[in-house]
Amino acid sequence: MSFKEIFKPVHFNKLLIVLAAIVILVFVFSLGLFIGHGKSRFSRNWGENYCGNIMGPGRPGMMEFDRPGFNAHSGLGQIIKIDQSSLVIKDQANIEKTILITDKTAIIRDNQNIKITDLKVDDKIVVIGRPNDQGQIEPNLIRVLPAQAPVIPSR
Repeated sequence: MSFKEIFKPVHFNKLLIVLAAIVILVFVFSLGLFIGHGKSRFSRNWGENYCGNIMGPGRPGMMEFDRPGFNAHSGLGQIIKIDQSSLVIKDQANIEKTILITDKTAIIRDNQNIKITDLKVDDKIVVIGRPNDQGQIEPNLIRVLPAQAPVIPSR
C-alpha cells in the first residue's frame, strides 16, 4: 500500500475509526484506574482513622463510654426504652436518641446476628446509620457492647 492509498477516503475512514476506538479504550482504562485509586484511598484513610470516626477523639483502641464523639449518623448509649420497631438510647451527654429498626438493620452481639426482641433495657450499644427528617437515626448496624467484666484487684 502506498502513502496515497492510505489516505483515500475508504482507508482513511477505517484508520480514523481504529484510532478513535484506541482513544476511547485508553480513556475508559484511565477512568477505571482513577476511580479505583479513589476507592482505595478512601478505604485506607477510613481504616487509619477508624477510632476517630467511630469512637470519637480520645485514646486509640479504647472505647470509653463517657466521652463524646458521635454525631447524628451514629450513637453510643444505653438503651432506656424498647418498642416493636424502635429504641431510645441515652448517650454520654444524657441526650436521648430514637433509633428506628428496619429490615435492613443488622443487630450484632458477640459476632452473632440477633433480633430486637433479644435486646434489653440498660444494654449499651453502638449505632451506625443515617438521620431521617424527624431527627431519628435509621441504622445499618447496631452492635451490642459486651458487659464490662468486674475488675479483680491484684494482691
